[in-house]
Amino acid sequence: MLELFVQRLRDYAETQPNHHALADESITLTYSQLWERVQQLTATIRQAPYQRIALDMENSVNWVVYDLAIVLSERVCIPIPPFFTPQQRLDVLRDCGADVVISANGKMQPLSQTTSAELPTGTAKITYTSGSTGIPKGVCLSAANMLKTVFALAERIGHVNTKRHLVLMPLAVLLENVAGVYLSLWLGHEVVLDSPENLGITGSSSLDLSSFSVALKRYKAQSLILTPALLAAIVHNVENNQLDATTFKLLAVGGARLPEPLEQRAYALQLPLLQGYGLSEFGSVVTFNSPINPAPGTVGKPLAHAKVEIKENEVWVSGNCMLGYLNQPQTWYPEALPTGDLGQFDACGNLQLLGRKKNTIVTAYGRNVDPEWLEGLIALEPEISQVVVLGDEQLPLTALLVPHQDGMDAAKLIERINRDLPDYAKIHQFKLLSTPFTVANEQLTGTGRLRRDVIRAHYEPILFVNAMPHEVIL
Repeated sequence: MLELFVQRLRDYAETQPNHHALADESITLTYSQLWERVQQLTATIRQAPYQRIALDMENSVNWVVYDLAIVLSERVCIPIPPFFTPQQRLDVLRDCGADVVISANGKMQPLSQTTSAELPTGTAKITYTSGSTGIPKGVCLSAANMLKTVFALAERIGHVNTKRHLVLMPLAVLLENVAGVYLSLWLGHEVVLDSPENLGITGSSSLDLSSFSVALKRYKAQSLILTPALLAAIVHNVENNQLDATTFKLLAVGGARLPEPLEQRAYALQLPLLQGYGLSEFGSVVTFNSPINPAPGTVGKPLAHAKVEIKENEVWVSGNCMLGYLNQPQTWYPEALPTGDLGQFDACGNLQLLGRKKNTIVTAYGRNVDPEWLEGLIALEPEISQVVVLGDEQLPLTALLVPHQDGMDAAKLIERINRDLPDYAKIHQFKLLSTPFTVANEQLTGTGRLRRDVIRAHYEPILFVNAMPHEVIL
């Protein structure tokens, strides 16, 4: 499969040599120039003694060129997520046994390793996720794992008339790396990269709506990979005439549960929204909606390379499983994987996600409640910056709210939310927080997921104290 991808790049270098392939603030490469740069760098890497090469760079043209050259050299590429803490970065470099790390200026810094990390044969990339515990876990993937995903996505959405993809997520996030960059290059499109600051994105929990809108217009972005929060920003700007919905050709949404009201608003604006679902352990994408006939409220049907089964309400996947976790031989070469997600198929074979298995709240009355459902509804309120819903048999459903600004009437907001909820899912109490959930305080993963156990442990002393509407927890 790698040969097919190499041949496609070579063909584009000959058939559309002057078409833009990659562009950032300082560099623009045509397909001819990209092919030449990748060839040269591949030759250099093959002559070097390094087998495991860590990429410690921000999003840029050079990041993509190095990534391609490392994979084409049949070396192991290890992207270091920029949102990792200094300690996590050290843990990753120690864990993966990297021989060398490439920094932003392209400088190669050899590393002295005292231990040799175990990885399965055929590993082309080790992608790290901080997960819910904050401890980096290395997912080992082959080139075939990633390219099977690319080819399956091209089959599902390759006919959509997009020509320019704007990268929003860190390239160390496999979804953007594979479904954003690799897919766009396979289809002969242009990939545009910029710094998070210029895009209006700060960390994993802050977004400047104005800067974000300006960037989307400046780059004339046609395809984007979005989290629900970024989609909400686009919907808001379109509703307020800051963006033109017709400029977008494909808005792929994943990474967290998409609230139904937000999905309905997007479709009402005729935004080309398509939900998908996947995980790093499967090469990033498992299911995806069809552009021709999207099914609202679902994440679409399995892609051609994926088989999806529901076992005891849990989603299991097979067909393109990872090679295994780094340093965990007992996990190598799995035939099928439990995802930890609860789901079901609709009558047409589209997958509907029902929440995370481990996040499900069982109330004192024995009812199961998905906190992401409630959080998604509350997060749609313009006064709310962040929210987490906690609860169990002893703790009634409790919302921890981070407002955008002081003076919010949280009691009225919760009353409004509860009005449309069934009795068993109503919020019983809330706490207003003045400190947001961040990567720095270890209450968010690097990709913006809530670390519920950490948050609960931090606020445990006040959870069982009845909250007053004006109460603010520092």
